[in-house]
Amino acid sequence: MTKPTLADLRAFVAVGELSSFARAANTLHLSQPALSRRISHLEELLDVRLFDRTSRKVQLTAMGQRFLAQVRNAIEDLDRSVVDLQDVAHLEAGDITVGCVFSAVHHFLPSVMRIFSEQHPHVLIRIIEEGADEVLASVKEGAADFALGYTGMQDPDVQFTALFKELFVLACRSDHPLARRRSVRWSELAKHPYALVSHESGNRVLIDQALAYVKGLPRPVCEVRHVSTLIGVVENGFAVAIVPELSLPRGKGAVTGVRLEQPEISRTIGLIQRSNRTLSPAALKFFQLLITAGQGNLDLPGA
Repeated sequence: MTKPTLADLRAFVAVGELSSFARAANTLHLSQPALSRRISHLEELLDVRLFDRTSRKVQLTAMGQRFLAQVRNAIEDLDRSVVDLQDVAHLEAGDITVGCVFSAVHHFLPSVMRIFSEQHPHVLIRIIEEGADEVLASVKEGAADFALGYTGMQDPDVQFTALFKELFVLACRSDHPLARRRSVRWSELAKHPYALVSHESGNRVLIDQALAYVKGLPRPVCEVRHVSTLIGVVENGFAVAIVPELSLPRGKGAVTGVRLEQPEISRTIGLIQRSNRTLSPAALKFFQLLITAGQGNLDLPGA
């Protein structure tokens, strides 16, 4: 069976609501004969009389009344869907979901969120704060539009856009003897209790790989799962800690970072997105803002 066109259905609704071919034709910007042909075409396709016509008036048949209620709701739903999609396309509505590793979430993400929301206040931003493996999985499984992390560079299912290289540093209390140093060698940590993230952390994998051939390294006195806990360990004065530079508290405070060398260890922070997947307009705009921020080309308040 040939299906009615949307134009046929809109013509039917207009005539049914206005009870007039002349007024419906004027509303639809059609000639009255063209409108009549559409209604006749629709009735032929459906094999149903939809209107009783006389020289003085047009009335819906019982079948026409029933059909009008159904078609009108369908067209209203379609029109709302089109408007909603246009709003999303023009960043007047919608939402985005961004994954981010714990140790990087506080660096420039809140500032980029503020800038984005000032420009597009009706777009909801969701943040998934997880470890590196979970963040990567959130992108691959579709839970996040994209993510900020440091894994996935060799994964064929994702595209990794590098933003910058981040060093691991020694976090010390500001009154610690090493806090006044410009750099510290790994071998010097034997004289000071130090803490690391546990083997469940992606950061620990990077550290262990970099130190695999370094002999005589002291053992840590404490291991924790999250970098934020390491900062608390340092603030408490229990130990110094090895942390990514981004995880250090901003500004002058109780904790400061000192460069670690021999060897120097770093990680590459980047944006992770699924391969061959198109980002929504809102997600793409946020993605581009993060690239600009990561390249140091965005004026971030409080940065």
